[in-house]
Amino acid sequence: MKTRVTITLDPAVHARARQAARARRTTVSGLIESYLRSTSTDAAGSLVDEMIGSAKLRRVKRGRDPLYDALHARHIARRR
Repeated sequence: MKTRVTITLDPAVHARARQAARARRTTVSGLIESYLRSTSTDAAGSLVDEMIGSAKLRRVKRGRDPLYDALHARHIARRR
């Protein structure tokens, strides 16, 4: 039995998902399920491991953004 899940998408992303699903002759739900099945692996946390380094921090001078400074100290400076 399948479980109903509600997700929120940007309208432009939703439109692209509908087009991609239509091209593959499936639904948006089927498209998402297929994607998640294709990316699942045996190792727990591997999706997170793949995502590490995929985003870039904005360049801000130290001392000008307290949130940036705190996050940088906690997550970036610790790795070096």
